Amino acid sequence: MKKLPLPCALFLDRDGTIIEDRHYLADPDGVELLPGAGAALGRLCAAGCRLFVVTNQSGIGRGYFGENEFLACQHRLDELLRPFGAAIADFRHCPHTPSEHCKCRKPGTDMWESLRAAHGLNTAQCVMVGDKTEDLLFGVNAGFAASCLVLTGKGEDKARELGWTLEKGKEVAEYTSSSASLPGIRAGMSVGVPGETRLFLVRDLEALAGLLEASSF
Repeated sequence: MKKLPLPCALFLDRDGTIIEDRHYLADPDGVELLPGAGAALGRLCAAGCRLFVVTNQSGIGRGYFGENEFLACQHRLDELLRPFGAAIADFRHCPHTPSEHCKCRKPGTDMWESLRAAHGLNTAQCVMVGDKTEDLLFGVNAGFAASCLVLTGKGEDKARELGWTLEKGKEVAEYTSSSASLPGIRAGMSVGVPGETRLFLVRDLEALAGLLEASSF
């Protein structure tokens, strides 16, 4: 199996991937790391990975909370990760609602383009992980080396929609795309060039850390 390079740039969805999904989270007191997430990200930072958060925050566009509340939650996330030796190198968020049809809302790639310009990133060293189909497609559309769906947050439901499963006792499974759309993804979603981005289903961020560290990857 072709190995992904370490160190890498790891792009992470936030809600349901790193922290509990509170549904339009606006209170930093509600920020809670998912089990094992802090330790897993600390391991990857120690291996030289840079962490970047890319998150859709339509609650801002819907008027449920403002930019200051969002930034307060980001600050709290930084505080919770610090004891594990993990740090978010940078982040981008999309404040728009789906009806605005912006280019920054995942699976659109404007957040990637902004971070690439700011940090000189190379797609061959980038990996995306999230709990939604839109996260998978973000990595595909950006042309990353890999895009991963975690089973935390909404991930179990999304994996079921895709027909993706983990074998008993396994923490990781690899899937392939051989056509212009990934199996099970609804019509109208933008998809990049199939086959260029490796697709994985992983149990959680601990399993992802093991995948990236494995010599067989």
